[in-house]
Amino acid sequence: MKYALIGCGRISSNHIAAAKANRLEFVGICDINKEMLQDKVSKFDLEEVHQYIDYHKMLEKERPELVAIATESGKHAAIALDCIEAGCNVIIEKPIALTLAEADAVIKAAKEKGVKVCAN
Repeated sequence: MKYALIGCGRISSNHIAAAKANRLEFVGICDINKEMLQDKVSKFDLEEVHQYIDYHKMLEKERPELVAIATESGKHAAIALDCIEAGCNVIIEKPIALTLAEADAVIKAAKEKGVKVCAN
């Protein structure tokens, strides 16, 4: 399964380890902070994984089947909606959204696109 990660903060280490343990095809890693991105690439030997600072470009080019979202909480819903629109299954770090309306929008979009969404 083609896997991508958006967000390289402290919790991203868990997502990277899980992707490797489950032998997912790690196709893309993204963070707007180049230093944090490079830190994870170096620490987890991900030099072969395509690196992005714009997740829209990553979604378009890599076409992942599964995306983990490990960004700051306030961005979870918007990023999830973009991933769902691109046809990706999504793992969202808690919380799924900051409002019930945003969470409902994510759930509705996933149902309409026929993809799975879960909070981790």
